[in-house]
Amino acid sequence: MNINGQHHRAVMWNVAHRCPRWINQRELPFNIQWRESDDPEVVALAIESMEVRGAPSIGAFAALGLALAWRKGEDAFHQYWLPRFRRTRPTAVNLFHACDNMEQAARNHEDMVAVAMAYADAEVQRNQAMGEHLAPRLAVGERRILTHCNAGWLAAVDWGTALSGIYQLQRQGETPKVWVDETRPRLQGARLTAWELLQEGVDCRLQADVAAAWMMACGQVDAIVTGADRIAANGDTANKIGTYALALAAKAHGIPFYIAAPRSTMDAHCPDGRSIPIEQRDEQEVTHAQGLDALGATHTLRIASLGVAANNPAFDVTPYDYITAIVCEDGEWLPER
Repeated sequence: MNINGQHHRAVMWNVAHRCPRWINQRELPFNIQWRESDDPEVVALAIESMEVRGAPSIGAFAALGLALAWRKGEDAFHQYWLPRFRRTRPTAVNLFHACDNMEQAARNHEDMVAVAMAYADAEVQRNQAMGEHLAPRLAVGERRILTHCNAGWLAAVDWGTALSGIYQLQRQGETPKVWVDETRPRLQGARLTAWELLQEGVDCRLQADVAAAWMMACGQVDAIVTGADRIAANGDTANKIGTYALALAAKAHGIPFYIAAPRSTMDAHCPDGRSIPIEQRDEQEVTHAQGLDALGATHTLRIASLGVAANNPAFDVTPYDYITAIVCEDGEWLPER
């Protein structure tokens, strides 16, 4: 999608330099920093540190990293690099899908770079198709749409999942209005989604996460859409922490609640939400926050009392009964019930 009017992808293969290239999401929105590396360990660390985040982007980026790791030799690829990438983030199933895909390509001695690039291209095609299916569902009332975390092109290589439908509406002249949850503790909504929407010219307002239910009660929300990191076989969905609370409030106020995710996010081997591993992240993500000073420098500041411990589950699980529909590249996805 767009950065200052120019089209970009969140992750890609730099053909000239023969290595992955990515936008460092940790630096946004204050600094647009592109990174490259020919070291697969740097790629793996970029996933762990959330320089690259969002389930589809993680999967595509892992595929690119594994294409790089193939140069280290076949034994090292299977014995070290595949396990290394698989343990970078435990919740996003796209990661494991991509690793399996690259493992099979390696066993078939295929062109690993070509396979990884094709994987990323297919992700983009799925996202665009998903947005086409999602847009009519969001074109209700005054097109006031609420979203949580970041499920745009940064999270999904290009177009996005939840935001893909919003971008489709914008390009159709529907002028959606988007409530953007800040998304504590890492503020992906404030830092990433709001920035994305501004780049695309979409009317948006940032709000505290705890304002969402009240905006629903005030009749200011026509639809809610989020992405997903893993969808169990029964339709239970793991997404950024705070999504479950939104679904509960949407159910209470009769507001449609949509999940947008490609089929690569669906885990047929995971029977229900209780089987989805929930990542516990560093407590400093809760006790500290990053900001920009008057001189344009970024700083990390402690916002909690010294000595206080913090609980930091990165995801929660929304039962399928609270979801109006799960929209994928083929239209609505129905679980095995």
